[in-house]
Amino acid sequence: MAFKKLLSPIDIGNLHLKNRIVMPAMGTSYAAEDGTATDRLIEYFAVRARGGAGLLIVEATAVHPLGRIFRGECGMFDDCQIPGFKKLTKAVHECGSKIAMQLAHGGRQTKSALIGTQPLAPSTIPAPALCTETPKAITIDEIQVVVRSFGEAARRVKEAGFDAVEIHGAHGYLINQFLSQNANQRSDGYGGSLKNRARFAREIISEIKRAVGNDIPLFFRLNGEDYMKGGFTLKEAVGIAPWLVETGIDVIHVSAGVYGSDPPTIPLIGSDLGGFLSLAQAVKNTVDVPVIAAGRIKSPLQAEKILTEGSADLISMGRALMADPDLPKKANEQKLQEIRPCVGCGQACIERLLGGIKKVVNDPISCVVNPVMGREKAWELHPASKKRRVLIIGGGPGGIQAAIAATQRGHEVVLCEKENELGGNLRLAAMIPGREEFSEYLDYLFGEINRLGVEVSLNREVNPESLQEINPDAVILATGAPFQRMKIPGTDPERIFTAADIFTGKSDLSHYTVVLGANQIGLETALFLANQGKGVTVVEEGDHFAPDMGPIGRFDLLNSLKKWKVEVFKKARLISADNSQAEIMISEREHHIKGDFSIVSVEQVAKNRLSKEIESTGIPCHVIGDALRPRKALEAIEEGYGAAMKI
Repeated sequence: MAFKKLLSPIDIGNLHLKNRIVMPAMGTSYAAEDGTATDRLIEYFAVRARGGAGLLIVEATAVHPLGRIFRGECGMFDDCQIPGFKKLTKAVHECGSKIAMQLAHGGRQTKSALIGTQPLAPSTIPAPALCTETPKAITIDEIQVVVRSFGEAARRVKEAGFDAVEIHGAHGYLINQFLSQNANQRSDGYGGSLKNRARFAREIISEIKRAVGNDIPLFFRLNGEDYMKGGFTLKEAVGIAPWLVETGIDVIHVSAGVYGSDPPTIPLIGSDLGGFLSLAQAVKNTVDVPVIAAGRIKSPLQAEKILTEGSADLISMGRALMADPDLPKKANEQKLQEIRPCVGCGQACIERLLGGIKKVVNDPISCVVNPVMGREKAWELHPASKKRRVLIIGGGPGGIQAAIAATQRGHEVVLCEKENELGGNLRLAAMIPGREEFSEYLDYLFGEINRLGVEVSLNREVNPESLQEINPDAVILATGAPFQRMKIPGTDPERIFTAADIFTGKSDLSHYTVVLGANQIGLETALFLANQGKGVTVVEEGDHFAPDMGPIGRFDLLNSLKKWKVEVFKKARLISADNSQAEIMISEREHHIKGDFSIVSVEQVAKNRLSKEIESTGIPCHVIGDALRPRKALEAIEEGYGAAMKI
């Protein structure tokens, strides 16, 4: 059997898992406002159970109303929450998987606007990445309330039919705050020495054991490193791991990072795969219970190698199972090329969730490469009532996704692309250093249209004449938004290029370059040029850098630009550039940079004029993605799938 280790069973006390694949706890915002399970949450987990994962762990679940972290978070602080989660466990069990629930308290990593009062923490020190709210130092009496809350929540978990309980002791939440000296500066029995700082965690373990007995195993999510000055370290993790086991822990799930750490808790595209593996290995060397490894483990081959080398006993594959719930099944069937890969962009998952933590209001998460995630039932594909001939104009990710979904519904599909290759702007994005993983998703898309037998016509720009020749019943217009050359008074037009010129090699740039626009495309273009050895300056007229990005992605990109010595100015505009200098106005102050400058524009304009001509013929036309208005791959792929559903 291929994947002999990954697909082998394992017993943890009374818990029998059919394989070593674990979907870890990941926030979704799919629960109701009162923390109860919704049909959306249930279907999300049921689909992943049907896909074959051995164990699913429900997201960080509040044990107390004052410990909630974001809106739409699951809760187990009231008996009224039990019935909904009974439906969840029943659905997962019927699909052949096991399910655990992670219990958590946010501590200082929440907002008073959400919980209605000042957040609690070991000491009055704000969370590093939030820094907007000083928490209240939790009293001894309040500590005991929280400890009992964990025990009561665990009782409800057991009554709801879950197979295991996981305690969230990582990622900067309350238990991790007690463990970390940069959050815990107490002078009582809960502060100071490592043993004292671990006391809170051990009391919670003991309380849960009293509540549920030995019937269901107890997991502990532990940071191997906080990656933050004064934070919890690997030496300390190795030190307390045996104490956790001694107190009653059956499995240790090793992770890393807190809000604002570098590297972050959720490693993004371009980061090392399995970057936390050494932490899991170190903890495993100190305990005799199973250890789960986490941190961008996204392929069955990578997971098998980790298990074969003995670095861990189980593998946490979170966003990989968001991207493709059927990953375990496809691995078992040796259909690796059909696995839809997570690219680690974080745009629709962690970045949306962080909106709830930083701003209180947040959207439920989704997935760039998997438009169905979070609406598995509502967006389930059904055969079309009538087979139609569907023309898709534009071979970017949105157009290709539309072609795949329309073909799967039984339509006859023709995909036309004016260039000599498919991929659109995502193909350009894959050329950016650290963004190469986008090409993995494109390879998947190309493989799917080939497998499904979609008719693809390259180097073909559709016009009214060719439209008549193809004679479609419906059209999906995915022609995108081409980059535009800006006109700058007093500047030689020969010096002005577009981002597309840069990535396709159609430019002869000077050594020094000014990039106009500090949105995501502008900053990524600057990074691409810096990696080619160019001196790069980015000029942004607005007040913010990359407002179209989430905080983790923005931090990562700006950090990369800093390493490459790229200058980025906001509230600035380019006055002129020639063969001797560039003149920039920064907040009404002139700034001159010596050098022979080229200019790169990242402005885009939607290309959708053909839609009116198509509609005039009476043929239904669905405009999607950047052709509607310039945005990101997330919207293009989602709208491509949605358009195919409507035909």
